[in-house]
Amino acid sequence: MLHLVLLFYALIHASLLIWVLSISPTNCTPWQKGRVTFVCALLIGMLYDNLITGIGNFYFEQDWYSTANVPRFVLHALILPFLPLFAFSLLQETHGRMRHQRLLFWPLIVVCSLALLYGLYHEVILLQLGDKSVLGVQKLGNMVPSPPWATIVSNLIFLPMAWLYWRAAGWPWMFFGGLFIFVLNGASAGQSWGFLVGNFAEVVFIVSLLLTTRQHQQSMPA
Repeated sequence: MLHLVLLFYALIHASLLIWVLSISPTNCTPWQKGRVTFVCALLIGMLYDNLITGIGNFYFEQDWYSTANVPRFVLHALILPFLPLFAFSLLQETHGRMRHQRLLFWPLIVVCSLALLYGLYHEVILLQLGDKSVLGVQKLGNMVPSPPWATIVSNLIFLPMAWLYWRAAGWPWMFFGGLFIFVLNGASAGQSWGFLVGNFAEVVFIVSLLLTTRQHQQSMPA
């Protein structure tokens, strides 16, 4: 029955995606467009991941199911490295001193690019799909025994920037959302139930990003 929890997560992500698209302003700055694009891509990636994993109990033995799992890892590798740029864009519009610290932008681009390349190498080029069924959930996973360093580094850069945004804007929830998913993923790593906890943490995290984006948009001068 736990595979139904994953399908429920997918339904949540689909609902959030529809909500984001319905409230997105038509006239917005490039940074604003970038943030909306990022959260939509993140939701699509999470939706696809939970949907494909959730239907594993029904289609695990089908030939196409293994191929359908590959985009899960491609989307993860392509989207997560841009998380620090999401936080940077908020700081650019909020923190007065940040507007004059454009030199931070290019090192950030370099780090995000390296995380992107490593993620593609680790999660796509080296991808070895294998049976990781657990707790009655039939699922495929990457059998390469290496930590997801691209995701870890992206989160470690994101958290201080989310903290700076909290100090500048008085809005703590992006920081707490990032801390929540970082701590829960770390604590549940290697546990049989870790994927369920991690997927729940993703729901909390994306909600914190969406609420932050909404609050930030409302606080900006017209």
